[in-house]
Amino acid sequence: MIIGCPKEMKIGETRVALTPEWVRNLVSDGHEVLIQTNAGLASGFPDEEYVAVGGKIVPTIEDVYKNAEFVAKVKELMPEEFDLLQKDQIVMAWFHLAEDVDHDMLNAMLEHGTIGLGMELIKLPDGTRPTIKPMSEIAGSLAMLEAVKYGLVDRGGKGNLFRKLSGLPAPRVVIIGGGHAGLNAAEIALGLGLRVTIIENYWKRIAELRYMIPGAEVVAWEDETAFNYIKEADVLLNTIYPQPNQPCLVPRSVVQQMKKDAVIVDIVGVGVIETVHYTSLEDPIYYEEGILHYNVANMPALCPKTSTKALLIVSGPYIQAIANKGLKKAFEDDPCLKKSICTLHGQVVDDECARNHERACVPFELSMLD
Repeated sequence: MIIGCPKEMKIGETRVALTPEWVRNLVSDGHEVLIQTNAGLASGFPDEEYVAVGGKIVPTIEDVYKNAEFVAKVKELMPEEFDLLQKDQIVMAWFHLAEDVDHDMLNAMLEHGTIGLGMELIKLPDGTRPTIKPMSEIAGSLAMLEAVKYGLVDRGGKGNLFRKLSGLPAPRVVIIGGGHAGLNAAEIALGLGLRVTIIENYWKRIAELRYMIPGAEVVAWEDETAFNYIKEADVLLNTIYPQPNQPCLVPRSVVQQMKKDAVIVDIVGVGVIETVHYTSLEDPIYYEEGILHYNVANMPALCPKTSTKALLIVSGPYIQAIANKGLKKAFEDDPCLKKSICTLHGQVVDDECARNHERACVPFELSMLD
């Protein structure tokens, strides 16, 4: 199989879908791997390292899409990539099509007959999403570190140091959600000596968190209780995804009552805190209702050497399985991987994607790959 790895086009994105180690694995298995020049440079992998293990460097992103049967990416397709897609070409990425509110990416995939594999859709029998976990852990850790950074005046903040210091009350951190991201954010905050409250909605997870991080206060979500904590927060971190067609959990009226030197960091997107909108690594902050907001969707790009390696621990075996077995056999052998397919033959084949885009869903069957 011819596998292509383009340079990511999302603003500020530094990760790459294949490391030289995984290119070596694929080449050893008899595949041809095309790497766009400098695709791995920001992650610490120069072209020479790919060439040394048998990868082929191509000069442009057009060369990747034109020749690859299987394109491996990190982030979603950018508009510049839409017309590069080839009919029946496999494209694997963290599409997050549920957040494609303008439908442009989905429309391009359907128009070009893309076989879209959304890695975020892979779900294990216990309900966990293995490709999301490592990036959630990194994003959660970075959320607290970025809050510390943007409390400082040279970063646009109001001059607070979010750290426990002698003689001063420890700043309060409120974390919405106690999943992988929330847990890692709490661990960083506790390490800084901060007062940490996690607001979680599932009793089983609340019980788990009580034993995992005894230094944090874990409370169940109830509007009045949650809002009172948020109003007293020095740092508010959101780590949960919004529910479709549900109002924001934290309305503007609550944000208006927060401390004016507080910091809000949302690692997920929009829809949970009413005043939040997307920002980028190049322009990460803004003020709304007098509060500094930070909402960068690809925070792990701040540490590409770590996050790229963490990604490939999970995604590498999936890429190799598809390349070695072909898509149908890989799906037969791994029903969890089969859950990743979202578009095929110009049709939406994933229920969640179809609902979010108000489109008809054609349920996926393996026979559709014959």
